[in-house]
Amino acid sequence: MIIAVCLGILFVIILGVLFIFTMRSFHNFKYSSQGIPNTPDYYTNPSKLSLYKTDIAGLTIEHVTGDYLNGFRIIPDNIKYKGVIVTFGGSDGTPAYEQAIQLAQEGYQVLALFFFGMPNQHPTLAEVPVEYYQEIESYISQHFSQPDKITVIGTSKGAEYALLLASLYDSIDNVVLYAPSSHIYAGLDFRNYSSSWSQNGKALPYLDVRSENSLKLFYNFLIKTPISYYHTYKQALDKDKNSEDKRIKVEKTKANILIFAGENDRMWPSAESARLIEKYQPNHTQVTIYKEAGHLFAGDGIVDSRGIYLSVGGNKAANETAKKDSDQRLKKQLSIWHS
Repeated sequence: MIIAVCLGILFVIILGVLFIFTMRSFHNFKYSSQGIPNTPDYYTNPSKLSLYKTDIAGLTIEHVTGDYLNGFRIIPDNIKYKGVIVTFGGSDGTPAYEQAIQLAQEGYQVLALFFFGMPNQHPTLAEVPVEYYQEIESYISQHFSQPDKITVIGTSKGAEYALLLASLYDSIDNVVLYAPSSHIYAGLDFRNYSSSWSQNGKALPYLDVRSENSLKLFYNFLIKTPISYYHTYKQALDKDKNSEDKRIKVEKTKANILIFAGENDRMWPSAESARLIEKYQPNHTQVTIYKEAGHLFAGDGIVDSRGIYLSVGGNKAANETAKKDSDQRLKKQLSIWHS
């Protein structure tokens, strides 16, 4: 009897393993050929500096560090615009390097910055200090010509950080937000669970994203089907009775705000956030929401995040349209701000 039970359990385990293996293989084959956007090699290991090409004609690129400062100072041979543009990537851990290079090639002075993950920074995206900006501001004043205008560009978690900094520091003249958040969410260190950001050494109030859907997310992870975090973030906001305490007080900023978001964002509610930001700061906020675009204006709605497929929303045509239009709008607005 005992032997029969053990054999039955073993059979179920074997079936389970075979099912998981089969589903992972199927989904890996299916999504690896589904128009996943190509990304530079540094996305596989953002902290490996050798993956960032710095020998680019027409540009002088220098890796720079400080107390918390870490990133790239990018100066075009022909500076066409006043001021400096600071770029932050998202939870991928990059400094939005590709965008920074493109802006520098258009004649802007750029400071492309990491905000976590480097040797002199917090190893994970958790309790990143807002005081980092004080060092950034000091560095800009000492190492850039005509640093009279500062624009900060952020994407996703980088947009959350950029908006937070703009609400705290008046020297930020403009912010550009791609797929933003109107609130402070939890960080991405699940061993030491806390806020994404800190001030004066203390974690800032945050929305808890630990989800009732965690078993479903884990199942999707096991069988390698694309994971959407939209409902996780939306649920965190909707269920928090004190969510106002976690809202970024955008009404305090003097900065001009330019926002791009996709209505079909499946990573988090960026379109809803964009509208809320505009509600609290209507005077100098421009919002463009692309109806069928997703979290990233690239690909067909699925990305490979170091072996994990993420559902980020949108379709190829809509994302390409959003990318082209947002690039044109950004180019026009930056030329006005930095003329």
